[in-house]
Amino acid sequence: MDIKAEKLNLIEQLARLEDIEIIQQIKELLSSQKEPIAGYKPDGGPITRSELIARARDANKAIKEGRVTSIEDLEKESENW
Repeated sequence: MDIKAEKLNLIEQLARLEDIEIIQQIKELLSSQKEPIAGYKPDGGPITRSELIARARDANKAIKEGRVTSIEDLEKESENW
């Protein structure tokens, strides 16, 4: 089962759950994550806050170094795909 299906399965189980102690344990488990999840990759995998910040820093560095592609160049390149 992929990650999206697993999450949907958990959501369904949580929606039916009536035991407050189990709900509290789940909340504690989620809040004890070492690093908060800031988003998700296209494949459904998590992106942590530090990963997101690192990606932003890398992107800013690439821009400063001129390692960018203009829209025009990208359009020309995409004609050959």
